Amino acid sequence: MKPLSLTDNSTFLWDFINCNKASIHLAGMYSLRRFVGAVLMAMVAYNVPAQGLKTDSLKQLAETTTNDSVKISALLQLAFQYIFNDSKLAWQKITEARQLLERKNNPYLTTYATYVRAVYYDVTGSTDSARHYFENGLAESRNHGLADLEVKFLNGLGLNNWNRGYYQTALDLFLQVNEKNSKLEKSKQIPRSTPLNNIGLIYQELGLYDKALEFHNQALGLRLSDPSLLAQAATSYNNIGICLYHQKKYHEAEEAYRKGIELTRRHKFLRQYYDLASNLAKTLAALQRHEEAQRFNMEVLHHDSSIYLPDKFLMNVRSAAAGIYLDLGRPDQAFPLLQKCFDLIKQKPEYEFYASDVYRYASSYYYMTGNPQLGRYYADQQKEVVEQLFSRRNAESVAEMEVKYQTAEKERQILDQQLVIKQNNLLMAKQRNRNIVLTSAVVILVLLTITGLVYFRTRQKAREQQLLLQEKQLRLDAILAATEEERHRIARDLHDGIGQQLSGAILQLESAIHNGSSDMLKINLNPILDNLRITSSEVRALSHEMMPRSLTELGLVPAISDLLSRTFAHTPVHCTFHHHLPADRLDATTELALFRVVQELINNIIRHAHASQVAVNLLRIKDKLRLTVEDNGIGFDDAAVSSGHGIMNIRTRLEAIHGSILFERNGNEGTLVTVTLPLNT
Repeated sequence: MKPLSLTDNSTFLWDFINCNKASIHLAGMYSLRRFVGAVLMAMVAYNVPAQGLKTDSLKQLAETTTNDSVKISALLQLAFQYIFNDSKLAWQKITEARQLLERKNNPYLTTYATYVRAVYYDVTGSTDSARHYFENGLAESRNHGLADLEVKFLNGLGLNNWNRGYYQTALDLFLQVNEKNSKLEKSKQIPRSTPLNNIGLIYQELGLYDKALEFHNQALGLRLSDPSLLAQAATSYNNIGICLYHQKKYHEAEEAYRKGIELTRRHKFLRQYYDLASNLAKTLAALQRHEEAQRFNMEVLHHDSSIYLPDKFLMNVRSAAAGIYLDLGRPDQAFPLLQKCFDLIKQKPEYEFYASDVYRYASSYYYMTGNPQLGRYYADQQKEVVEQLFSRRNAESVAEMEVKYQTAEKERQILDQQLVIKQNNLLMAKQRNRNIVLTSAVVILVLLTITGLVYFRTRQKAREQQLLLQEKQLRLDAILAATEEERHRIARDLHDGIGQQLSGAILQLESAIHNGSSDMLKINLNPILDNLRITSSEVRALSHEMMPRSLTELGLVPAISDLLSRTFAHTPVHCTFHHHLPADRLDATTELALFRVVQELINNIIRHAHASQVAVNLLRIKDKLRLTVEDNGIGFDDAAVSSGHGIMNIRTRLEAIHGSILFERNGNEGTLVTVTLPLNT
């Protein structure tokens, strides 16, 4: 019998929850498992009738059908729905389906059961078990050629890696989902916007906001075109706003948030509305529109009671609102909001990890109200929280060990209660449980010690690397300085020594020729005089080439112009020089390095390029200086560019001033060389 076709409706809630993970980024991050409850409340608020009807139909089908395949399918889809609001009932349905599958040979349903089980473990917090079943299910789906289930497993495995902080792995998986999903029949695809949205969120996590915006905008277009995905479209507007906010494009971020808010108001998507409103408030505060921002914060804090907003989300909104009151010079209005934040942290100490802004605003409040002692205290608290962020993954490992410790402690207490009846084994049981506690404590202590050692060794290696780089830079600067000093010395010696002697000899010969009476003497001395003049001219040219006076006296542009004029004056090569630099001169090191680079490139063109046209451009573009040298010659040899002596000299000079060089073939012939140099202005 042909396997029963499974609709994608059962996966919608799972995809919806995961694609909304980053929507609360600006209001404070919290774990996916705690976010599930909030999203579920939003789903119930807007989709109760349709979802309820589907659940009732599946229940009836599971109870009345005599076809095992149909019953297994109904049980698995019911389990998927129950995962997000009744995990015990979900596990019961999964177990019933697995018992039926033991009597069936149905690869499709068996593999789908693995997918539902993996999602169950991921949502209920058993991340490692979830990963195990996602990986096994992916292998099963590929082994049986079940392409639609392969897409679901890849997506689930991507979400699992994302939640564990392995962003590059998650990104690779989501890219596979996007590619493979597009090749499926339309009826078997997950919503095309889902992998695009997830890819955008990973780039967002990595701080690559331009790439994130590219995928968020694609997802938004698909969601706006599908009425069933409009709630997710509001989330896409929120993600776009977050990226623009981090790029400090506050006006564009505001526009994105307001479009999302308009959509949520039109369709009454209240949960998405509160996410958008809280982030819009932050953006308006960045634009110094504090009163307007505060109205949105207050609207979130006085939200509709039927919509569940997590405490951590509200804590961050309260701290943001307190910060605005402080900026407005109203500390009395800020204090009650901060107090509620501290009350929540007292009830749930784990929230302190996310309370950096709370401590920062508390410090500002106490400094503002004349209590510097408490101001310093909360400033220190904020610093401590920030320092903890670097090892969040290690902190989570420690938290997991603490859970294991607490579990062991509870087991010990249960054993103690049982051993009240068994007095003869009381001493043995107590000793065993003490060993469990001691072992757990030692494991935690060792883990913390290793974490600290890794952190400090990493910092020490970073410092050593920085010192090595500084030492390398100093050696490079010294070599270049010594080289240029030697050039200066040789140029002075040529000009002041040999040049002057040659000039004197020329004058003496000219005097002897003019004053002498013998024509034969003039005939014999004239060739010597001509040779001396040629030698004197060459000495002056060599002196100028080694240290041109135009560079030291007039600057970079006149020196390059003089170099090009002298080089190509009596050649068939047509050379142009365009420049756009501010009136102020660059520092001497930069000017000398760029002049030598141009000198070396022009020499290479003359020796190797066989060009008839040369174009040199020197431009300043914002905070960068860009030099291009282009010719229409025969191109370049890759080996020479990689290891040529002259090119190595160019790279060394540019490295000393933090510049870069790029060689490109100019179409079918010629070469384009681009030198880029940052300016410290």
